[in-house]
Amino acid sequence: MTQPSGNRMRLVLSQLIDQLKMPHAPGKTHPYPRLRNFVLDVLAEGRRKNIAHIMLEADIGGIAERLAGRRERGQEPLSMTAYIAKSFACAIEADKRVQAYRLGRSRLIAFDDVDLAFLIERQWQGASIPVFYLVRAAQRKTAPEIHRELQAARTTPLGTVGPMNALEMQFFLLPRFLRKAVWLAIRRNPYWFKDVAGTAAVTSLGMYGSGTAAGIPITPMTLTLTIGTIERQPALDDGQLVERDVVHLVLSVDHDVVDGAPLMRFIERFKRLLRDGTVLLPAA
Repeated sequence: MTQPSGNRMRLVLSQLIDQLKMPHAPGKTHPYPRLRNFVLDVLAEGRRKNIAHIMLEADIGGIAERLAGRRERGQEPLSMTAYIAKSFACAIEADKRVQAYRLGRSRLIAFDDVDLAFLIERQWQGASIPVFYLVRAAQRKTAPEIHRELQAARTTPLGTVGPMNALEMQFFLLPRFLRKAVWLAIRRNPYWFKDVAGTAAVTSLGMYGSGTAAGIPITPMTLTLTIGTIERQPALDDGQLVERDVVHLVLSVDHDVVDGAPLMRFIERFKRLLRDGTVLLPAA
């Protein structure tokens, strides 16, 4: 390589000086919320897993009308998110291995209860942050009970007894090196992991978009459901062309734990529950 000439070197130095003197681009500086350490920790744990994603569509034709009919009859309101989450929990209950966690290299723990971790947007110090809320034993609760818990989680003050309780808030305000040490112990003990993070996760993005949209999460859970948008699509019903509501979903699974065949059986079971509206029956 040839050495730069004196003129070229002077030009390089001149451009470097001009670059250093260049004023900063206009903009507004915002503080980075320390509670977003929760998001950073979740992403860090999720990157450790071999997560596979499956995008699917599920027929929920007539469910929106049934939910609206509940309100018209003076029954307790029920959100689509709570309906889908209850169906998700019932599908998991039929084969709890899809929510299992590894214990060491040679064992899996498939817990009896389906503890669903929901991501909920909350305001903290003037900024919007996602926090998680656990619905314990969701398979034994009705869809309206899940709905009530989620509604309460959106209003309960942070740092108390609801989502992002006092202990969790104090933990996520700790320095990173201390949090990493705690996470190391938690990830090696599935019983502790279940206590702090649940057995499966649900996040709903559909309320913020339209058309065809769903998210691909970075998740530390064995099983995560991302609820996307709902749109009307043409379909055949007894030979007649009709429009039906379809929800876009993404299922994310830890491939170290769940293989393709049991996952597809789970998906078919989940889609059937969504289509039939079984969880809306009084006994569900």
